[in-house]
Amino acid sequence: MNISRGIIILVLLSSAVYADNSSEVDRNTSTQSTQDEFNYIDDTHRSISGTVVEWADKIDTKISSWLGNMEDNSTRVTPRVLDASSTSLENQVKLADAFFQSNKYLNETEDIYIRVRTGATFESKYSEDYEFKLSAQIPFSKSKKYLKIFINDVTVDNTKGVLAGDLDDDKVDPNLGINYFAPEKYGINSKYALGLSGTDPFVSARYNMPIKTNEWLIDPVQIFRYSLDDEFEEETNIYFDRQFKERSLFRLQLHRKTQEILDGMDYALSLQYYWSNKEKTGLGFSQTFFGNTEYHYTIDKFAPIPQIETFGGINNYVTAFTWRANIWRDWFYYEVRPSVNFHIENDYKPNYAVRLIFDFYFGQYH
Repeated sequence: MNISRGIIILVLLSSAVYADNSSEVDRNTSTQSTQDEFNYIDDTHRSISGTVVEWADKIDTKISSWLGNMEDNSTRVTPRVLDASSTSLENQVKLADAFFQSNKYLNETEDIYIRVRTGATFESKYSEDYEFKLSAQIPFSKSKKYLKIFINDVTVDNTKGVLAGDLDDDKVDPNLGINYFAPEKYGINSKYALGLSGTDPFVSARYNMPIKTNEWLIDPVQIFRYSLDDEFEEETNIYFDRQFKERSLFRLQLHRKTQEILDGMDYALSLQYYWSNKEKTGLGFSQTFFGNTEYHYTIDKFAPIPQIETFGGINNYVTAFTWRANIWRDWFYYEVRPSVNFHIENDYKPNYAVRLIFDFYFGQYH
């Protein structure tokens, strides 16, 4: 697929959004057939979302009956509810993570949803990249084991690779499994997972312990994971969140990670700022520094015999802006993310990029 075809596809999607917004202004000139099409889309979406929630409840009830009815309600996990009217720091952090779909939110949410994501990334030093991914999370609130099925990063290409037994090491594998949310103990939240990454089984454990001070919310997170493919890996993330004014959030994130199959240790420092001037729209800014104690990179990719160098230090600087908005319908979002990075593989010369994303949601979502 060439770049022009990708632009045409994205323009057509954008045109559909613009057409609906224009119909609000020129309602009297819109045709009845167009309105009928929009009504059909809304009815179809409501039907699919209702089916998603209904199936989740049926599976939940069935698993609960298998596990028995010995649940102690006093120790049940209380579902997290986002309150848009609350100005507490904890709630504002959850709102920002949910709106911008951060990895932190995706690891913690109890929402029932299916998300279809399509988009494209255009870079000055690399070829364009297109994506079409399916993700889903279906929690089981009735089950005494606090179970939740998850499906992440499912694409047409990696699904074909799994079925054919031919996975690409450079591509993200689809993930399917079950999460177990343990009841909070001593202020520590625990989540355990068992599943498949591609065709390789894996187990993981995630722990976090939020700490509230007068002005900051500090949330250290530790993750352990073992799979037959990547073997043992572990990572630490510490989030420092503070609200300087209403509808805004400043975050300092510290990151480190080690993998048994790779040399050295990854580390990163990220400064992030989120701001929303009105409901269902948001602007984000981030400045991130990536490094590794033993980073291996190719000096000249076009040389007959490429030379590999080892570098210890900051190997990439990334500056990014994000604009995300909910348009047309409550379940349709778009995101534009221009960025520039300075990577050691490009001799720290600027690589400009623009990422366009469209998200479609079904089920119960924030």
